[in-house]
Amino acid sequence: MSSTSWAKSTEPEFDNSFYISKICTSYITQNDAEYCDDGYILKSETLANGQTKETVLMDEIGAYGWNHISINKIDTETYHVYVGCGTSCGANMLFGRDSKEQDFGLYFDRHANSRCTIEYDNDKKQWVARRFFSNKESLLPLTDDSDAFAFAAYPKYRVEFDQKGRLIVKENFSDEVIQTLPNPCSSK
Repeated sequence: MSSTSWAKSTEPEFDNSFYISKICTSYITQNDAEYCDDGYILKSETLANGQTKETVLMDEIGAYGWNHISINKIDTETYHVYVGCGTSCGANMLFGRDSKEQDFGLYFDRHANSRCTIEYDNDKKQWVARRFFSNKESLLPLTDDSDAFAFAAYPKYRVEFDQKGRLIVKENFSDEVIQTLPNPCSSK
């Protein structure tokens, strides 16, 4: 009898029916290391008829963009892509199966279990919430900062989800919680 025990891998099995990946198309060498100089983001999904559909989501990213993009799988149906472009500059996007896509600005958070997002609407000067891939917004009136300095680079409030899906409102650059609000998507 063998004393060897085989444990099952803790790595999740790769699901090739739907994924998003960065593909490098050009490399440069600096200091004996190779770096990606250009590339694109590819979305691949298997359709109901068994065919594979591949879509280029972003092309000709360049070295700076390549190094400032992160891709996170939220669940089997959704990916979050963040593209950074410098201090106080960036964009968040959600991509789903079929043609589902949702764009956000820099100030953004999401709660996977409730499939809810919040983002700072610069035109309205307050935070808004909406479900994944929905255009219907709910204003978060307690985050209105229209009285704040008009050219401020940051919103007056920082809003984020906690692990239970509640919204935690803090003044920007402070850890003091001003208010805790229920999940804005849970009653809709």
